[in-house]
Amino acid sequence: MPREWELSVEAPEIGVTKTLLVTGDMMIGEIIVKLASTFGPQDWSDHGLWWPERLIWLRRPRITLQAYGIESDSKVQFTAQHKMLKVKLPDRTVVRMKINLASECFHSVEQVCKIIGIRRFEEMSFMRCANPSSLPAAENNVSLHYFGARTKGPVHNHLEPGRDHTASGCIKGSEYIGTSGSVGLVVRGEEIADHMFMDTMVSTVYDRAFLNGLWFDSSKSLYSQGVREEDFIQLKFKYFTFLDLDPQVDRLRIAHLFEQSHWSIALEDVDCTEEEAIQFAALQLQTILAQKRPDLSQPAHQAEDSSDLDAALNDLQVQLGTQSAAASAPAVIPTRKVDGHLKISKGSRLLGSQKVGYFTFQECSLLQYSNPSMGGGQIGRYNFRGATITPDVDVDKGKYMIRAEVDDGGDSTEIRLTCESNDEFAMWLAGCRMASRGKAAGSAGFDSEKEACLVFIEMLTPLKKAEEGRRTLANFLPQSLVKKKNMKQIASAILDSHASVAGQTLLEARLSYIRQWEALLDFGVSYFLVKFTEPYRPKEELLGVAYNRLMRLDPNTRAHLQTWRYSTMRSWNINWEIKEMKIEHEDGPIAFTCRSADLKILHEFIGGYIFMSMRKDVHEGVNPEMFFKLTGGWEG
Repeated sequence: MPREWELSVEAPEIGVTKTLLVTGDMMIGEIIVKLASTFGPQDWSDHGLWWPERLIWLRRPRITLQAYGIESDSKVQFTAQHKMLKVKLPDRTVVRMKINLASECFHSVEQVCKIIGIRRFEEMSFMRCANPSSLPAAENNVSLHYFGARTKGPVHNHLEPGRDHTASGCIKGSEYIGTSGSVGLVVRGEEIADHMFMDTMVSTVYDRAFLNGLWFDSSKSLYSQGVREEDFIQLKFKYFTFLDLDPQVDRLRIAHLFEQSHWSIALEDVDCTEEEAIQFAALQLQTILAQKRPDLSQPAHQAEDSSDLDAALNDLQVQLGTQSAAASAPAVIPTRKVDGHLKISKGSRLLGSQKVGYFTFQECSLLQYSNPSMGGGQIGRYNFRGATITPDVDVDKGKYMIRAEVDDGGDSTEIRLTCESNDEFAMWLAGCRMASRGKAAGSAGFDSEKEACLVFIEMLTPLKKAEEGRRTLANFLPQSLVKKKNMKQIASAILDSHASVAGQTLLEARLSYIRQWEALLDFGVSYFLVKFTEPYRPKEELLGVAYNRLMRLDPNTRAHLQTWRYSTMRSWNINWEIKEMKIEHEDGPIAFTCRSADLKILHEFIGGYIFMSMRKDVHEGVNPEMFFKLTGGWEG
């Protein structure tokens, strides 16, 4: 007869510890049934056995205590497997939701993406927050700066799969409410430390390498990696190879991907030139403006279907004689009247010699009158077609001026129009810009142009005086560019660049942003600090991991010193005792140890990208066994 012994089991949710009389050949399932009856009538269906000493869940019900290695001095916990966590999404919103902490992190990501409505969950993973205490800053000279506007986001009454809930900014003190039991509670700002709402801006590529050490191990449960109830974690795109990015079904996926790409530019995770940065800012500006217009924020295919249906119905009504052809003609968009009082000075006159007049736009010409009646009192006419428009704004001093180089009988003359308020300035600047492009001021597109001009003013608002919002210049551009360049010049350049994308829908602008992001030289490169043992190199070096290759990089210039493509890899293996990875290539073997992260994280990046490259059929499901085979390795 098997020897009986006592097993100590704690139920932390109710604060009770019980002692069970068990034998080594008792199965885990039997123990759970016995515990459920011992602790009393309650729903214990979500509870499982957790062994704190080994940091593992006893999940297989038919495995015995002896097979697991549990003895009389072992202590286990009977605790819920699903626990509430605060999850920061790629768009920087925060969701409080129940997540299975007993399953592998890979499957927990799948659960969250299914609830939110994001396809291709395998491209994403969970990441720890960059708390200063979580990185070896003192030993490794890591300098962390937390950046991000603290903005109030919208209140989402329902978290519907596929619906665009993105807020394009950090939500603090807002609600994100779901329809299922796994999502449905409120996240309030006072519950979370400030730095957890902020994105991390690092100053060197070494810092980026240490941040990559914050990824969770996909083959282990979150609970075994130290995550406890009410902890704060991040969900981000980890593998930068996006299969089947379809605008018709991936609206939410595109929205989150756009936000992550935007902040990777703003926080300088990816380097870009000044010209590229201005193009990115112009597209971001268009996404802000498009969200305010139903005709641009509605998915393109829905808008086309709606317009096609309306046109077909109108044609049918005309044929049946129930509607006149005139009534079926498209509605004429009324022209906005751009007029009012302004101060004007011309040529080399000082600002003190400005005169007040009444102005109105007629097509592309600005007419000046001595009085509002316009009854024969016209005293000036300025042709704005082809004019050079330069906004001159100082929000601190309340200065709102428009400088225009206009054609005056073959000669170029500068006129300066001074407005009293930002709204008045936006109206006149929009009219001047449209007229300079040969469009009648106030015609179709005027409202969008004016809204862009209002955002332009917000860009120039000093950060210390900006209201809670995300549209200061610092949120559009890489931070180093904001510090070095003249704010007025660069904001004007963004406004000029925006004219070329002003007609794009919200989805088109986001996709354009993502495509330009993918075209950057350093796109999708994750950095690790390694030391090569074969061939031996005495100094630590940078290893870049991309979707199709490994790169040895110069730590100072990030120049590519050597490249190894996955297609030339013959095999790889890991010595877990000394934490060394060895890869056999066509050009010879390389071996290295990782200094900035656990070697398992680096191994998972390489195996994960190989797994992503194997996805060919867009209709084929994910093969978890193959993913774990390529990324899990074997740890003795």
